Amino acid sequence: MKSIPILPRTASAGMLEGLPTSPVRAAPRHLLLAPHRLAFFAGTLMLLLAALAWAALLLAQLAGATVATVMPPTLLHGVLFAGGFMPLFMAGFMFTAGPRWLDIPPATAAALRWPVGLHCAGVALIIAGARANHSVTAFGALLLAMAWTAVGVGFAGQIRSSSVRDKLHAKCVMVFWTIGITCATLFAAGLAIRQMSVVAAAVWLMVFGFVAPIHATVAHRVLPFFTSNAIARVVPWKPNWALGLLLAALLMYGMLQLAGRLDLLQPRQGAWLTLLTVGPAAAAMAALAVRWGLLQSLRGPSLRLLAMLHLGFVWSAIALLLAAADAALVLLDGDAAVRLGLAPMHALTMGFLGGLLFAMATRVTCGHGGIPVAADRYVWTLFWILQVAVLLRLAASVWPPHAAPLSAAAALTWCAVWILWASRHLPVLLRPRRDGRPG
Repeated sequence: MKSIPILPRTASAGMLEGLPTSPVRAAPRHLLLAPHRLAFFAGTLMLLLAALAWAALLLAQLAGATVATVMPPTLLHGVLFAGGFMPLFMAGFMFTAGPRWLDIPPATAAALRWPVGLHCAGVALIIAGARANHSVTAFGALLLAMAWTAVGVGFAGQIRSSSVRDKLHAKCVMVFWTIGITCATLFAAGLAIRQMSVVAAAVWLMVFGFVAPIHATVAHRVLPFFTSNAIARVVPWKPNWALGLLLAALLMYGMLQLAGRLDLLQPRQGAWLTLLTVGPAAAAMAALAVRWGLLQSLRGPSLRLLAMLHLGFVWSAIALLLAAADAALVLLDGDAAVRLGLAPMHALTMGFLGGLLFAMATRVTCGHGGIPVAADRYVWTLFWILQVAVLLRLAASVWPPHAAPLSAAAALTWCAVWILWASRHLPVLLRPRRDGRPG
């Protein structure tokens, strides 16, 4: 894969002044200049739509209003987080980095035009139907499955046309992407027959069998590579067994969580299995983060963008550590007043998935926008406010008496971060590259 070096900051704090502003006016037609432009732009809009809808629901509940939905609100939240916007960012990355991984000609944005449109229509129908109509929401999920199938067919074609020997990461992405298509179909079927247990299983599988494994696969590929490009004397280290460890840890955690919620395991059985498998995995992932250069990435302002990637990855180890700690509490006292609830889940989704998304979306947007690939004070501050949002949501899980206001605060903080991120980066996607290069 070709490298995009992480450069020291040349812009003043809060400004993108590394290169002159493109004289061309911002226009939607420029979204078709490269696959990531269209996918990231739509993904950001869907992210904001999902986040604002969830924040509004939490605020309404906090105010005492009753909001009726055709499914438990937590399941609606889960499908919108895992399937509402993450796949668009992943598709944009797949069609941008994928050709480089596979050493084939660059993809065009036209390949994603219809899938992106179907995806956005599906998200809109899921939200619109959630208030009163199972059928509308189910049809929205089917549109997601159709959109993801189109993306998968295109990416599979890239893999087949490549003659490189190392296709491991691309093939892993393809496998988990196929699982995602299955999850969307299962979600639609569960709603159609009004079986919420099927819907819940689809949402959990979407997180642990689709989105999280793809993020882990990408992290294994790019973190050592980016670190070695940015820091002297750091040799890229990404043995295949490390990828196996990452995927096994996330899949095992997800399987245990799903089995417990479907009553396939007794609480103490699930706790023992979690402690014996997820606990050691958490320690191994923490060691992997250090081995990949976490500490070196924290040594200066010029490395902030790299540090954001590393810190996002650290949340995966924290999530598994919290899961192991919660299992230990169950074994010590099954009726303990102190439990971690959904804290491990949100450490994984908001911390790991959200943190990596923030860092990678920033990096790709800047690198392919012809502007310095660096995190200035504005972006660096937003990243740390994102960490505040994660901590607020974890606090809501471990402090039930104040869960409602803390959850609402976390949602509003999350919304604020992404609104401010969008105000900076969406205009970049709507203009040609500032350096005059194609893409």
